Amino acid sequence: MVAGWDVSLEESMRGMLPKMARSIAGKKLPPVPAGLAGVKDEKGKPPTSIMLFYQYVEPAWTAKQHRRALAFVHELGRKHGVTGRGRCSAEGLNCTLTGTAEGVRAFAQGLRDWDSLFDDTDFKITDGLDHHKKFKSLTIQKKEELVAYGLPVSSAPSLKSNETKHIEADDYHKMMSEPNTVIIDVRNRYETEIGHFQPPPGGAEFVDPKVRNSHELPKWLGLPETQDMLKGKKVMMYCTGGIRCERFSALMSQLKQDKPEFETEGEFMLRGGIERYVRTFPEGGYWKGKNFLFDKRQEQIPEKKPSEETEKEVESRCCVCKRIWGLYRGQFKCSVQDCQVPVIVCPDCRSEIETGQKVPELQCPLCEEGFRLRDLHTPALKPAEKRKAASAPAGVAERAVKRRAKHQGKAPSQRLFVGSMPLAVDATMVRDALGKGVEIVQWIHDKTTGLWYGSSFVKMATLSDAERVVEAAGSLRIGKRKLRINFAPVPDGESWPPPGFEQVERPPVPV
Repeated sequence: MVAGWDVSLEESMRGMLPKMARSIAGKKLPPVPAGLAGVKDEKGKPPTSIMLFYQYVEPAWTAKQHRRALAFVHELGRKHGVTGRGRCSAEGLNCTLTGTAEGVRAFAQGLRDWDSLFDDTDFKITDGLDHHKKFKSLTIQKKEELVAYGLPVSSAPSLKSNETKHIEADDYHKMMSEPNTVIIDVRNRYETEIGHFQPPPGGAEFVDPKVRNSHELPKWLGLPETQDMLKGKKVMMYCTGGIRCERFSALMSQLKQDKPEFETEGEFMLRGGIERYVRTFPEGGYWKGKNFLFDKRQEQIPEKKPSEETEKEVESRCCVCKRIWGLYRGQFKCSVQDCQVPVIVCPDCRSEIETGQKVPELQCPLCEEGFRLRDLHTPALKPAEKRKAASAPAGVAERAVKRRAKHQGKAPSQRLFVGSMPLAVDATMVRDALGKGVEIVQWIHDKTTGLWYGSSFVKMATLSDAERVVEAAGSLRIGKRKLRINFAPVPDGESWPPPGFEQVERPPVPV
């Protein structure tokens, strides 16, 4: 039973570590634990430390600043022997890194020395892990967004005008016992399945948006029934480390500004996310089950909570035999083409699949239920603060904003507009650049001259493929040309591809 369900608030806070609840933003980095000095495993390898952090930048970096940031992070990681994964966009930086205790701290201090913006970063460090938990290399991807909400820098709600309050773990715990409150799990449904907050009776109402990915959260929030459920209540939210709440809460603040009738009693996000809460409440608090992680730890459980209690709280099931099971192993995915989220397969079924005794069609619980959000439209927002870099040449940023505005608010569609291609191009190069799922490439030529100026319509096999391409648009190139990509839904009453269309490998050349 989750601590606190049948005890007083004071008893539910038993064993709490208040110091663990505090962010280190604006403070000195925590020292290397004394007990780690000189420690080696049987192979002579030091313990691994893992560091999670994110930092948004507003106004956004210019293209030149973005390139410099990406290069600096790679060089800083090489210098201090740090490995891991991250996303670097004009919005900022989001990383999960591993290294020695000294190495990850030197990396964090290097960021602070490079740009004082990172003085306000909440670096979350866990020391003393087995050496095999370390990533093999450092991979920092250049992306359009830090979190894939489908809200590019040019149109994403401003974080500076976000009214959401950041609440430390101990105060967040107390707030969960308050009535007229909802608590939203901003993570993907497959994460929620193995663990989530369970507020006490009479306290906050737990809300699971049932999203397959972050792209679907704006669509869920735009639903009238969602806004009716949140209206007039305190709205709490949480995710693994905090970054997904940053953008989600900014979107909610923007929607409230655009729709005065959508009023709440305030929004509150868990500072440091589940990761910090579980460390603050080593006996569990109001956390139920396991915290899904995207690093080699795979999941996080309260340190002092008996494992048998944690196992009793697991509600997720093997997608094959339906046995209660709470571990993702083997990288199995939903077989539905436009879903493909991770699914749980128990050891027995995994063995039978890997030896060929079973060839089941794996489906996630949402696909089995027939629940879909991806086909809904993202809510249209009034123009948010334009976070253009101050150093942009006069007129260039304005033209870019107008060009992007032309495509804002368009519904996601399988048809895409792909522009700014080199003149020497063919359909194979387009397929290579966009990845799997390209079905049709229609070269758009001038109706008067018959000349082709570098643009095309492309049909993707699924809406999921199209969303993936649009999300990655900022990093897709053919040769040295950065592609311009947007959704291009077929207008009502128009037939596409046009009658008589034939796929040709290269753009048309006028005779």
